[in-house]
Amino acid sequence: MSTSKALAGFAPSRVRGGSPNSSGSNSYPIASGYASNIFTGDIVVNASGFINVLTTTTQKAMGVFIGCHYVADGTPTWKPYWPSGTSTTEAYANVVDSPSATFIVQADASVSAGDINSQNFQVTLGAGSTITGKSGFGIAAGTRTTGTGMVRAISVLEVGGNDINVAAERAFPQLEIRIVKHVDAYISADSSVN
Repeated sequence: MSTSKALAGFAPSRVRGGSPNSSGSNSYPIASGYASNIFTGDIVVNASGFINVLTTTTQKAMGVFIGCHYVADGTPTWKPYWPSGTSTTEAYANVVDSPSATFIVQADASVSAGDINSQNFQVTLGAGSTITGKSGFGIAAGTRTTGTGMVRAISVLEVGGNDINVAAERAFPQLEIRIVKHVDAYISADSSVN
């Protein structure tokens, strides 16, 4: 599993300190004509009241996109991704937005046992697939820091072939993470839209 790189975004795992994932999410508006794809597993942000895909690691995350629904030409539509430039009404993103949510995601390079619960990471902003609707986001392993980062690895996914203590399996590990730079982690609002 972890011997090949296949970044597929952030998959909801559980609520930290709680039970397995219940897929709890909330709906937020997407601006008609928003000119970027948003894929299932992408980290999203608030931009002037609308959901946008994360474009820089300086932004504060709202959560992780898990699909959308909108009305196009009078037809209700549900999709695993937002198609760039869609002209529509009543467009909403479904977002796992709890600051306590955890996610499973692949790293783009090796991660060591010493990184777990001690290092923060930025994320890769990879392109997703309009065929599957899946994200191309992952963890940028080379950005590990004890300073500010978008996410923190809190455990290694316990599945065969994903043991970071085995050299042959640690190349692209699947990790459980929490979003550190979540918008709800900031007590006061700031003047920026992100």
